[in-house]
Amino acid sequence: MLKPEYLFEDKAVDGSCPLSDYGTLDVVSEGSHLYGEIMWPDGSFAEGRPCVIVFHGYPGSARNDDISHALCRMGCVVMSPHHRGAWGSEGKYLLSHCIEDAVNVAEYARSEEFCERYRVDAGKIFLLGHSMGGCTVLNAAKKLPWLRGVVALTPFDPSYYLDRDESLLKALLEQGKILHSDGVDAIFEDMRSLKDEVRFGSLSGLIGKLNLLFLIAEKDSVAPCDRMLAPLWEKLAGGPAVAGNAAGNRPVHRLHRYVADHGLLGSRNACIRDIAEFVCNVA
Repeated sequence: MLKPEYLFEDKAVDGSCPLSDYGTLDVVSEGSHLYGEIMWPDGSFAEGRPCVIVFHGYPGSARNDDISHALCRMGCVVMSPHHRGAWGSEGKYLLSHCIEDAVNVAEYARSEEFCERYRVDAGKIFLLGHSMGGCTVLNAAKKLPWLRGVVALTPFDPSYYLDRDESLLKALLEQGKILHSDGVDAIFEDMRSLKDEVRFGSLSGLIGKLNLLFLIAEKDSVAPCDRMLAPLWEKLAGGPAVAGNAAGNRPVHRLHRYVADHGLLGSRNACIRDIAEFVCNVA
């Protein structure tokens, strides 16, 4: 059973059960090793733990460790992989690779070996992504209909800029010099080739049966929520009722707004509470 009362408070332990801890993550995606971190709660949390996989945005320098630690204290197993070409992971960074990576890590988390080792319920796998990571998890979810839920924090849709001013997108991508890639132009061309495939407005029929949580920033200077996410959210919130998710239940679709900029700084605790509530309600 999850215990959200420990989101912001350490749980007392007496040493009679295995302690909470962390280790190095190493998952192979399309032949490349993805490195990162995995953390797990103490042994008082029973079998059937949820697993939340946290994906970083572009270029990966912004971390969501506060969310990861809070969810682990609550009772979740949390994985934080670095995409190909980011922070020591093998391969080269591309948005297409990020989507493949998310699918492959999710499938790994669902494996019998992983679930047995970390006492995870294969039916309680969540994807969480910030910014470009939000685009990553929403598009990976198209290929993972068994997911229990998807959380997108200030999700970034590159097609928004590609439709309006490609130079603005290229300027944002200049931050990618810290990535291992074939250069900003290669990353840009990959995004342009995926423009219609990853466009948020085209995703509602493909992910609408999943439990979805969106956290958006009213003052977002990178991913203007009222324009970038609106084509998807309006279809999810105002469209015809979907048949139901994989569990046969009507899916949960929620959106929370914060007075914040793209990184949601100043609203992080509220974000954590809203994410925890979502996970507890649908896990």
